[in-house]
Amino acid sequence: MKTSFSAFTAILSLSLLLFLSLPSPSLAAAKCNADDKKALLQIKAGLNNPYYLASWNPSTDCCSWYALDCDSKTGRVIHITIFDDNKVSAQIPAAIGNLPYLEMLDMNRLPNLVGPIPSPISRLTRLNFLRLKSNGLSGPVPSFLGQIKSLTFLDLSFNQFSGSIPPSLTRLNLQGFDVSHNNLCGQIPQGGKLQSFASSAYDHNKCLCGSPLPAC
Repeated sequence: MKTSFSAFTAILSLSLLLFLSLPSPSLAAAKCNADDKKALLQIKAGLNNPYYLASWNPSTDCCSWYALDCDSKTGRVIHITIFDDNKVSAQIPAAIGNLPYLEMLDMNRLPNLVGPIPSPISRLTRLNFLRLKSNGLSGPVPSFLGQIKSLTFLDLSFNQFSGSIPPSLTRLNLQGFDVSHNNLCGQIPQGGKLQSFASSAYDHNKCLCGSPLPAC
C-alpha cells in the first residue's frame, strides 16, 4: 500500500508540474491580427518582395516575422524596421497606412527607396517615431505629417526632399528632428519646437534660412 501511495503521489506531482509548465492562455502571446497580416503582405509586394522580407510568409504567424514587432497582448503590429539594403527598390507602399496600431516606422539606408512620402501615412494616429533617413526619397516634405499628433521623432535627413518645411510641423511636440542633407529652401517656420533644435538639423540644404540658421 505504501508503494502504491508513493507511486500515486509521484504521478500526481508530475502531472501538477506538467500542468504548471503549460502557458497560461492569458499570458500566451497573441497571434498576428489578420488585417495587419494582409497589409504586411501588401507592403512586401509593394517593395518588390525583397529577400530582406523572406520570412514574411503567409503560411506563418506574422508576429514571428523578421523586421517587425507585435504587441504581446493584442497581436497588432507596432514596429517596422527595414534598413541597410540596396535591393529594396520601390516607393514607400501606401499599404503602410493600413497598420493603425503602428508606433514606429524605421526605413533607413535604403538608397533605392524613392519617390514621395505617401499620404496614407497620415492615418497612423499612434505613430510616434518616423525615420526615413538616407534613402532616395524626393518631393516636398508633406504637410500632412503635421496631422500625426502623436509624432515626437521625425528624421528625413540625407534624401532629396525639395520645397519648404511645412508650417504644420510646428503643431507637433517634437523631441527629435532632422531634415539635413536635402534640397530644402525658404524660411524655417516659426513656433512649436522647430527652433529648439541645433542648426545641424537643418544643415546642407539648398537655401534654408531663419532661426536656428542665419536670418533670411
